[in-house]
Amino acid sequence: MDAATPVSLFDEVAALKIVKPSLQIYVSIGGWTFSDNNTITQPVFGNIAGSASNRQKFADNILSFLNQYGFDGVDIDWEYPGAPDRGGKEDDTKNFVLLMKTIRETFTKSGRKLGLTFTGPSSYWYMRWFDIPGLLKYCDWMNLMSYDLHGVWDSQNPIGSIVQGHTNLTEIKRAVELLWRVKVPPSKVALGFGFYGRAFTLQDPNCIDPGCPFSGGAKAGVCTGTSGYLSHYEIADILNKKDSKRASVDVIHDKEAAVKYFAWDSNQWISYDDGDTFKQKSDWADDIGFSGSLIWASDLDDYELSAHKALTGKSDLGTAKSRKRSQEQIPIVDNTDDFLGKKCWKYKDQVDLENPQASSCSPDIRMGYDKDGCKGDDGECGKPICCPSKSGLKDCYWRGSGGDCNGRCHPGEVKIAGSSWGGTPGESGTGRCSRGGKAFCCKMGLFDDFNENCHWSDGVGSSCKDDEESIAYMWDRTGWGTVFKHGNHYCCKKSEPIPYKDCHWVGTGDCADNTCSDSEVTLEVSDRGWRKKSLCCTPNTDVLTTLDCDTNVCGDDDDCEDESGLEDGDVISKRSYIDGRGITRWTYAESGLVTRTALPGTSRNMLLKIPELLGTNIYKSLKLISRPYPPGRKVFKGEGLQTLPLMGGFRMLKDTCESTAVQFVKLSDLPRTGFQAEHLQEIQMVGKFLKTAVTGYLPSGAKLKAQVVDPQKLLDTWHKVYDVDLPRIGAVVSDVKDWTAPLTPNDRVFEIIGSYAYRTGMSLLPGDMNLIKKNIVNGNQPMAPAAFNKALNLVAKGDMEAAKLIAGKLQKTIGVFNYLNDAVLRDSLDKARSDFANELVIAGKYMPGLEPLAGIWEEFEKDLYGHMVQVATAFVVNGAGRINNKFSLGGAVSNSAVTALLYQSGKLAKAAQNQIKFTP
Repeated sequence: MDAATPVSLFDEVAALKIVKPSLQIYVSIGGWTFSDNNTITQPVFGNIAGSASNRQKFADNILSFLNQYGFDGVDIDWEYPGAPDRGGKEDDTKNFVLLMKTIRETFTKSGRKLGLTFTGPSSYWYMRWFDIPGLLKYCDWMNLMSYDLHGVWDSQNPIGSIVQGHTNLTEIKRAVELLWRVKVPPSKVALGFGFYGRAFTLQDPNCIDPGCPFSGGAKAGVCTGTSGYLSHYEIADILNKKDSKRASVDVIHDKEAAVKYFAWDSNQWISYDDGDTFKQKSDWADDIGFSGSLIWASDLDDYELSAHKALTGKSDLGTAKSRKRSQEQIPIVDNTDDFLGKKCWKYKDQVDLENPQASSCSPDIRMGYDKDGCKGDDGECGKPICCPSKSGLKDCYWRGSGGDCNGRCHPGEVKIAGSSWGGTPGESGTGRCSRGGKAFCCKMGLFDDFNENCHWSDGVGSSCKDDEESIAYMWDRTGWGTVFKHGNHYCCKKSEPIPYKDCHWVGTGDCADNTCSDSEVTLEVSDRGWRKKSLCCTPNTDVLTTLDCDTNVCGDDDDCEDESGLEDGDVISKRSYIDGRGITRWTYAESGLVTRTALPGTSRNMLLKIPELLGTNIYKSLKLISRPYPPGRKVFKGEGLQTLPLMGGFRMLKDTCESTAVQFVKLSDLPRTGFQAEHLQEIQMVGKFLKTAVTGYLPSGAKLKAQVVDPQKLLDTWHKVYDVDLPRIGAVVSDVKDWTAPLTPNDRVFEIIGSYAYRTGMSLLPGDMNLIKKNIVNGNQPMAPAAFNKALNLVAKGDMEAAKLIAGKLQKTIGVFNYLNDAVLRDSLDKARSDFANELVIAGKYMPGLEPLAGIWEEFEKDLYGHMVQVATAFVVNGAGRINNKFSLGGAVSNSAVTALLYQSGKLAKAAQNQIKFTP
């Protein structure tokens, strides 16, 4: 990883936690190359560890990084402190311990449970510079590099130039003895496994056993391209092919050393691990009690992931190819490969332009043509020039005139093709240039959007402001420059993605070559420039694809009240459930179940209309009454607080729309506005459950297998007081006026949903996410089709807020499931789920006629969550499809809102298929 690594990679890695919430992701800092001789980075670790201020600054920066990207820890890979042949100093040993102490203390103060590890060698030469017991006072474990025990470097060591297994267990056992001698427990050590082999060129092709001399490293692999080193997939490729220079490849398994080796191609030799030797080492490690293992490196495996399968013993890991194919089958926009001239092309041969079939660019669009010597009138014959519909290009024109032509694109244009002939429309006819050439230039439709946050500095010799960055320079833009004072900078806001990269002036001499290359846009033209002629820049497509979902996705009629202010009073600052005249503002209704919303935290009355559900007037309707609960930040106060598992709430990790992870926010950092106290098991789930209990139909529409409940017995017992003493639910509450203990099936069931006494199943969530969750539970789309279409029409007009609204709905729909699957929160949810199911068992035991409820709930809960997954996945994937279809004919050419929405919805559709899931 280097400066060329895209920042988006960190988000993509963090997104793996969403697929598997229990996954812990660490960032490793350092490595062999980082501390290599004759590099500018070699002294970095020593300088950081050498002073208290540098140590603290480094620790603070690590914490900031981990918080920003949601990583769980850091591994420090200093290779190697103290070692004189690696630029080490004597004080490095103690300073390394001090560095780890500072990092650990910084992590502890942050309130997050973050991991800290270090990577260590297996050779005594380097290990002697590590105070391993001192380091482990502050680190969770040590990553032991129990590979690379041998290599071509042995020729410079006393052992000499002889081939040996680089992962042999015999020497690994000797290496760890050094750890046991200083009382390092095996549980603090992770054993390293290599998905590669060390390879040599033999001096004597007939001597192929360990201990035979080598003359140097083996030939470089076709993929790794490094002498003396072959990846697992390159080794597999050798073994799967017949060797023309040797009758067969004989693999030798040294069972005592737990390593394999073979010779091939006359004089090549390699040692490596496979399933047999992985198992030998793993069994030994398990016997010793190592904490775990590490791999160098996963990307060295083959497409079948055979090394991973061999090491883990699991055959159900899939393949890299199958994962890639499954991604490719989604027909949505999730990249910018078509942008500008990246995929534009020109016919090789001349065709009849008036023949639609012969001159078709389908599925791309014809942008123009090059006459290229064709006889006849303009437009009759030529080579069509074609671009994808989503290239973002329009208004194409041939530039260049006169005998020299010197075609040069104008500001905001991109060169797509060049020719001595050209076509129409153009600055001149289609006659051939005597020298130079013409340029086929198309207007970048989003040029103005790209430049929205940029400008040329004002005045001669002016510079950019402190909050701006200069991305280009012009020697004399005003015409008033002198040799003493001149120049203007092109300045862009640092707070926004920089719109252009690699800006440079072209056009030397008489300007015969003054046109930007393909996929570059002409930002400015000048007779002087930087003593050159055209300013060429590569557009940064992050500007196209970045969309911040920093908008509230609640509509005007949405139930998204802000409960955060409900701490010292019951007045809601935003739209109230009940207005100042005491009139209920909204009602919610579904077939057979009507609820009238009340002030947040108060009981809610719902009516299960059994006569309508069963089509008979024999039975009455059943009234359901939820239990009062502490709204907003009141959930963190009172006697029931002891039952609340988490002192804080959840929100989306980032505003960036393609980021679907959620984060826990501790109470001290929780915003005072925008959040609601939410029930992990929604209040309306009880009504939906009882609807299934009397009708026999599940939320998905499937038929219930269990016996239904007799409606009359449900009516007779739902509000009946138990005549036995039952276990108390939650805490004893004496600090809430008019609070009463739950004594009926209705009250005890709703008590588990969430109340002043029982808050295990409660949390705090932004109002818009809570609304999306409620809609999904009810089987409704998070955004009604009519509202979706209305917003799409606004996007077509360039409305960026409408694009944010749609993308925000898609993003937060996925976020709801990442919230429900959060590793910490899920424990609380599962406890509440278990308590709810147990309460139904109690009802069936002591209330005659309610015996079927427990069995019905088991079917209902599984079906409900499955239906929620189906509804949410369909909303995101189908929504992305509707967006793609709406703008499939090039609607993004000059509309940044369309472009951003196309990209973000494509990303979110892919994410939905992995992340929208819930297994009860």
